[in-house]
Amino acid sequence: MSSEVSSRSRWPRLIAGIAAGAVLLTTLVGVGLEYFYGQLRGNITSLDISDVLGRSPNTTVIDGAGNYTPLTILLMGSDSRESQTDNRFGDPSLYTGERSDTTILVHIGADRSFATAVSIPRDTWVTLPECPRPTTGEPGGGFEAKFNTAFEIGGPGCTMKLVEQMTGLEIDHFAVIDFGGFTNVVDALGGVEVCLEEAVNDPQSQLVLPAGTSIVDGDQALAFVRARKTLGDGSDLQRIQRQQAFLSSMIREATDTGLLLNPLRFYEFLDAGTSSLTTDSGLAERDVLQNTALSLRGVRPENVTFLTMPWVERGDGSNVLVDTERAAKVWASIANDEPWLKPRSKKTSTADSDLTIAPAQISVRVLNGSGVPGRAGEVAGELTALGYTVTSIADADRPDYVISQIRYPADLTEAARTVAATVKGAALTLDPAATVITIVVGQDYSGVSQVTIGSAELTDDEVDEALGDTVTAPTTADRVRCG
Repeated sequence: MSSEVSSRSRWPRLIAGIAAGAVLLTTLVGVGLEYFYGQLRGNITSLDISDVLGRSPNTTVIDGAGNYTPLTILLMGSDSRESQTDNRFGDPSLYTGERSDTTILVHIGADRSFATAVSIPRDTWVTLPECPRPTTGEPGGGFEAKFNTAFEIGGPGCTMKLVEQMTGLEIDHFAVIDFGGFTNVVDALGGVEVCLEEAVNDPQSQLVLPAGTSIVDGDQALAFVRARKTLGDGSDLQRIQRQQAFLSSMIREATDTGLLLNPLRFYEFLDAGTSSLTTDSGLAERDVLQNTALSLRGVRPENVTFLTMPWVERGDGSNVLVDTERAAKVWASIANDEPWLKPRSKKTSTADSDLTIAPAQISVRVLNGSGVPGRAGEVAGELTALGYTVTSIADADRPDYVISQIRYPADLTEAARTVAATVKGAALTLDPAATVITIVVGQDYSGVSQVTIGSAELTDDEVDEALGDTVTAPTTADRVRCG
């Protein structure tokens, strides 16, 4: 395998769980890139993988008629500890080599109205393609193993070849994000907001955060997306959901602040983002990168959809298999250049006018987690006055919830959005075990608000097909999730 790298002789340490952040943000807020291209282009490391894929890199962004073409990019992170100076994320002497700890397949529509980002679990059991090893050129692969082994064997080109084998898609480009670049991007944004249902104190990663919302800097953000044992159930699948929530928050931070109006801050942000990039040689070309970045200025957070590749248990207690029947629908939507969730148009009448299900159609139960006696009954009365049906009230499992929660099953996502607009500030939490929407009243509860219901933009059948079950339940980058 040809392994010429433009400015580095070895792969830098690459942050697991962050591959999508800097690339997606760099492209989604790419206005102004042409002015600084000379300096920024020098930051990017390029890698020729044409011998692995058996084809030349794609350099077409605009077709002969002057229209943008669909764009599919594979975003990767690695669990390499090679240059690590401490043991916060594993002893470098024990954890050698590198694997694609996070992989996200991003598709951007030809009309640039939407983006779909599909996380591929690293513990997916697959048949690896045969790939030349970067150091020796000797063939590797051709056996069954975890998905992330492909990167260890043949680098990003082998992972790209594997994803094409799994999906039947032809991927245009890849990008890999390194550790230092990610922390710099977060710092260049001035920090990113995260939300936790419970306080965390992780001695290994040195992450200490209270329950509720916090603004984290680059080092804290790294620990937040990497921690497993002290957050949630410790599974990689739940960590994927937390990473998606974090990336959504990054996108909101980049598009909701004055970043684009401050040339110095914007350049610092792009400098941090491009310094962390290793891409294929096609994407690294001046016109390709510039046209790609500039074409994506109009993709709004509410039209960036995150979901996880459909999977089923392998039966060994630790790995999963591709759910080929349900995954085929995801890959078909990409092949057909269709959004997984229909893009939502801007509403001008009220902030919640894109809601589709009225309170009178929604049943909820209310749990008191505030520590204030009688609060569940009080909230139930307020909800009933707005038209909700309250099926039961009770105490929560503990009385010290800092922030209110709305726990919901995947098939009640749209109804849960209405409840979230009613109970301002409550965190939406997908609960696979739930059968009804549950409101856990926290110490932050400050009353309910009347909502305005707009016209549905998805039919019931379309919602069911898009949401599927809790495995693939999608979210968009404008929605706040607490994990």
